[in-house]
Amino acid sequence: MKKVSSFISCLLITGILVFPLPSLAQQQEGQPAAESSPESGKPDLGEWWLRNPLTYKPVPEDFLYHLEATYDWTRNTGNQIDDNHSLSAQLSLRKKIVTYNIRYTFDKQNSAKRDDPPRQDNDKLLRKSTKHEIHNDCRVALTDRLFFSPGMFWLEDDYAQIKDRNTYYAGFGYTLIRQPRLLVNIFGAYAYEELDYISDYHEVYALLEDWEKADKVTDYDPGTKRSSLAYLYEDVRFYLTRSVALNHSMKYFRDISDGDKYRWNFSVGADIKITEHVLATLSYTEDYDNAPETLMGLRKRDTAIGAGIKLSF
Repeated sequence: MKKVSSFISCLLITGILVFPLPSLAQQQEGQPAAESSPESGKPDLGEWWLRNPLTYKPVPEDFLYHLEATYDWTRNTGNQIDDNHSLSAQLSLRKKIVTYNIRYTFDKQNSAKRDDPPRQDNDKLLRKSTKHEIHNDCRVALTDRLFFSPGMFWLEDDYAQIKDRNTYYAGFGYTLIRQPRLLVNIFGAYAYEELDYISDYHEVYALLEDWEKADKVTDYDPGTKRSSLAYLYEDVRFYLTRSVALNHSMKYFRDISDGDKYRWNFSVGADIKITEHVLATLSYTEDYDNAPETLMGLRKRDTAIGAGIKLSF
């Protein structure tokens, strides 16, 4: 991840020094909203869902909405075949200083390998799993840089045997950098989490008890696991050119009562504009959990590289 971060930093610095971007100069602090569109007669607010509403003078009175959907597919072939499908959609709604975002993400993974001779032309399924995640987020602008945000994450992941993981949070965010080409937000919150596993997970533990090996499994709870967390988040958007934007985000959760239990998600990518509403996307993500369930023998780190198409309206 350090190499990826260094590469991003080099791109940011090079872009700022080399590429002019006068079309975004009107978004500087203190500037009014863009001029009216000749077609609709309404002001062109640009990517308003990424901006604090109080940066517009005056604050738009209209009810605003924005929808985007992204699809990624990756396939690896050879001795082993891996298919990874990822679909996400986000709806943003705004009325004056209140912005509501809901994001849904669906991941499907299929993994297979060649069967043994003489059936080597057939594929033997090794793993088939799906993951669903929903993020609800409400933001209330307090100043042109500061906002308050309550929200929640919901996760279902059959590969990790997670039936429901509900994470509720509330905290404050701040726009650290707001320039025509660079936007950096940070966020900190208190979070409360409830975690339930599917029945297969508990059946495995029961078998270990029968084999008198359950004492090697740490942190097992037959019911709902509850914990208090510190939640930190930061996101960056940098306009490399008029048609290319780089994105970066980092989510970090840490158990308040046990510092060894933490997880984070690192993401970096690019949006490449093809038409007004169609973009090509590139992405690299890492998910890390320092305390995966020893009962399932899960690895701490997952990485993914994706390319796809985004529709934005």
